[in-house]
Order: sequence, then C-alpha cells, then structure tokens
Amino acid sequence: MRPPRTQGAGACAACPAEDPPDDGLWPEHVDAFAAFLAVAGQWRCTALPNGALIWMGLDYTAAQAGLTLAGLAPCAETWNDLRQIEAGAIEELNLVR
Repeated sequence: MRPPRTQGAGACAACPAEDPPDDGLWPEHVDAFAAFLAVAGQWRCTALPNGALIWMGLDYTAAQAGLTLAGLAPCAETWNDLRQIEAGAIEELNLVR
C-alpha cells in the first residue's frame, strides 16, 4: 500500500509511478485507511463490572501523535474519512454477541 497523500504534497520517491494493484479499496479511501491503520491501537475503552468493554472511540491526542510519528499529516477530508471508519468500527466493536 502506498503512503497516504499529505496536504500540499507532491510526488515522492516512495509513491509508485504506475497505478497500485487492486487491494480491495477504492483509491479515494486508501489514504484514510492507511491513516486509520497507523492509529488503530489508540482506542478509549470503558470496562463494565461484568468484564465487557465499551469502545468509546479513538483517543484523538494519541491518534495525532501516532499520525505524526508515522510521518502522516492527513488533510481535513482524510481526517473526516478516518472518523467515518472509526464510527463503523465503534458500531461493530460494541455489538452484543
């Protein structure tokens, strides 16, 4: 997977010159998915007395640090897309099974 585009970034040495292979993601979602993967361990959870977890969402301070350490600076549109991924993940993680 190629690195996400950053605000104002041009071509970089790590970006392939040709189209990347089909990896199951639409091209407009690749940047947000890569950013989400960079911070996927930065969740806020609450434990219930029965041991179950309630997933609250990403810890945005930790997510910002994770994105910075990964060398990513997502634009506002990519950040909003990442938050959409987060919302879907919260819904799935909090399903009662």
